[in-house]
Amino acid sequence: MNWDDLRVLAELHREGSLAGAARALGVNHATVSRRISGLEESLGHKLVRRLARSTPLTDKGKQIAEIALEMERQVHRVERLAHATRGTLSGRVKLTAPPVLVSEIIIPALRGLRAAHPDLEIALSANSHIASLDSGEADLAVRMVEPHGRQNIVRKIGSVAFALYASPDIAKLAPQQWRFIAFDETLAHVVQQRWLEEFAADRPLDLLTGDFHSQRAAAEAGLGVALLPCILAERSRKLVRVAEEQPKPRPVWLVIHADLKDAPAVRAVADLLVEAMG
Repeated sequence: MNWDDLRVLAELHREGSLAGAARALGVNHATVSRRISGLEESLGHKLVRRLARSTPLTDKGKQIAEIALEMERQVHRVERLAHATRGTLSGRVKLTAPPVLVSEIIIPALRGLRAAHPDLEIALSANSHIASLDSGEADLAVRMVEPHGRQNIVRKIGSVAFALYASPDIAKLAPQQWRFIAFDETLAHVVQQRWLEEFAADRPLDLLTGDFHSQRAAAEAGLGVALLPCILAERSRKLVRVAEEQPKPRPVWLVIHADLKDAPAVRAVADLLVEAMG
């Protein structure tokens, strides 16, 4: 039995489909299927049901996948403990944050840290996905939704204000003529999207994108009014603020796995984030 095959089964259980597992592992669909077949052969049990549109795990497959997930958690714990006892500002620190905070706040702040600690490697992921600290996807996370998790150290480190912006040509129109730029269905649940829908009322939200940078570009091109983070929009010379109304600022949270709270490298990055957001 190969541990790598167990990892594939664990990922299939976590993602719920061959395609999702392949995406998460960075391999193709056929590789996942082949590894599962090899594991089934070595264990002598059917682990998945190969249906036309899905590949659910069998009861035995679920039992083994849960064991594999626990093994994975223990491996990540060993890695965290080794990381935490490393007494120097070197090695890799994995940080994940929303794209707008990465581009507008975190990256500009990294220069001083890199200069002071050239042996420190920062693996920076700009992603709206909520990365799991327990599974080793990140050592620290900056989030704009309140985190939960008993093994995490959580601290509020700032907030992000939002306002309505448009190109000067759009700003000259009567508010009744405004059309709006909004999130697509992947982020339709976020607080500022719901506020925008209420503000727009019966006016159209007819240009939908999945990120703030695309929304800013669309607003700069004169395609409508966008609700944008002020830290992003105020730096644009092509946009003006078009209304006094705005939603409440969204708090920003720093999350560190408890096993890593005293690791010097992780602590240095955490301190940088607190200062940058402040």
